[in-house]
Amino acid sequence: MLIEVIGNRSLPDDVDRDDVEDLLTSVLGRDGEVTGAGVGMGGWHLDVEVSADPEQIERLIQGLAIALVGQDLGWVVLRPEYEETGEPAQDLV
Repeated sequence: MLIEVIGNRSLPDDVDRDDVEDLLTSVLGRDGEVTGAGVGMGGWHLDVEVSADPEQIERLIQGLAIALVGQDLGWVVLRPEYEETGEPAQDLV
C-alpha cells in the first residue's frame, strides 16, 4: 500500500528531504520503504510503499507520525492511498 508523505512548505534549514527519508526508513524497518520523491512549487513529497498486513497499517502510520512530530515536522501530511486527503502528522499521534 502507498502512503504519500506531503510537505506543503519548505523544510527547516537544518533538515533536508534525505533526512526525512532516512527517518521514515528507520521507522518502517522491514515493513516498507521509500520508493519515490519529488519537489514542486513550495512543496515536496515522498512515496512510501508499505507491505504490512491491513491491521498493521494504522500502527505504521502512527509510528511515522510520531517520528515526524519528534523532529518538529508535525505539519507534514500523511495520506494513505485509500484516503482522498491526508492528515498532518501532529493530528495522528
